[in-house]
Amino acid sequence: MKRFIFISGLMLFSFFFGAGNLIFPPMLGYTAQHHMWIAMAGFAITGILLPYITVIIVAHMNGGVESVGNKVHPIFGTIFAICIYLSIGALYGIPRAANVAYEIGTQHILPVHNQVTLIIFSIIFFLVVYLISLYPNHIIDNLGKYLTPALIIIIAVLCVLTIINPDSQIGNPTGEYADTPVVSGILEGYFTMDLVAALAFAVVIVQGFKMKGITDQKQLVSSVAKAGLISALLLVVIYFALAYVGATTGKPGFTDGTQILTYNSVRVFGTFGNLIFGVIVILACLTTCIGLVNACAAFAVKKIPKLTYKWFVLIFSVLGFLVSTLGLELILNIAVPLLTFIYPTSIVLVLVSFVSIFIKIDFKYAYIIPTISTLIISVMQIVNDFNLVPFIARIYQWLPLADIELAWLIPFIVLFIIGGIIDYFKQPQPQHS
Repeated sequence: MKRFIFISGLMLFSFFFGAGNLIFPPMLGYTAQHHMWIAMAGFAITGILLPYITVIIVAHMNGGVESVGNKVHPIFGTIFAICIYLSIGALYGIPRAANVAYEIGTQHILPVHNQVTLIIFSIIFFLVVYLISLYPNHIIDNLGKYLTPALIIIIAVLCVLTIINPDSQIGNPTGEYADTPVVSGILEGYFTMDLVAALAFAVVIVQGFKMKGITDQKQLVSSVAKAGLISALLLVVIYFALAYVGATTGKPGFTDGTQILTYNSVRVFGTFGNLIFGVIVILACLTTCIGLVNACAAFAVKKIPKLTYKWFVLIFSVLGFLVSTLGLELILNIAVPLLTFIYPTSIVLVLVSFVSIFIKIDFKYAYIIPTISTLIISVMQIVNDFNLVPFIARIYQWLPLADIELAWLIPFIVLFIIGGIIDYFKQPQPQHS
């Protein structure tokens, strides 16, 4: 079982570590410079710790994504789960992974980039995703034993060679990292939106342990927590290494982590640098996409049992292919409102669920009141972002932390406390003889 936990941890790491996770830390290091360590500590809170907590919550509730939303209301739980799987599935996560693999992974490999090469690449990409996802019993073996170690080895070699032979000395921070490195790091981790993905990926991990015959709830939670810890520790090591690569990159003018990693790949690997970086990106996107297709198909078959799991793998693979051919910009335009709506609510539900493990109160209003508040503020943020109703947009802009897209945070804290107090006084009080 220890071996299976370790392999599951590697698989979970591969699910989380997509192209976005690859390019965020180098840019953070490049901008934060000698503030990198404290900025990355902030990044780790929202980019690693919150997703890890989410994995534990899903295992603890033992009911998938819906069980988290059901604490508000069963109908809400169903709608919430559907929104989660739409946002990380066919409408965004799956096609985005394929599109990023094409846009970044083949940028310096293919001699031409056009709609035809995108379609050909997407066909090959989703064929691999489809074939591996077809057999959920073997996914942990395929990813944990083969693809993930290959991904880790390539990244490790790049980071080690870059650290041994740095491009320059670490300098002075720029931008927001000069004044508020911790807060800026927290926000950078927040924008990875890995907590939403964790709600789905955790279900795959839990299901894997159940297939191994673990039925005892405590043993299940313990096993999932250990696998999640392995994933989290790997993310910590690689994120910090990638940030250090960015911090020791002296060439000015880079605007994203892709440019930084491409530059360092060529610098340490020579003419093969572009090829190696392309392989890293494609592998990272491939493993994430496999996890997403598996999670979405497993959820869909529970809702529509008339179709088999293999049919849903085919459906999500084909949908992913079709949407990926639209291009990254259009995919983002479709997904941003949905993610803006669902992400703060997901964080609220996970945090309340986590607190409920330790505080023995039957939370009801502590779920309902903050969730409704967060949903309302999320809608107001969408209205503000798209300039739909000026009056509502102005109200949103008055809210604390609206300028950094965290307007929901303070109302959540206040209303969670109020809801918890209501729940405390509403629960049956012990009788004294």
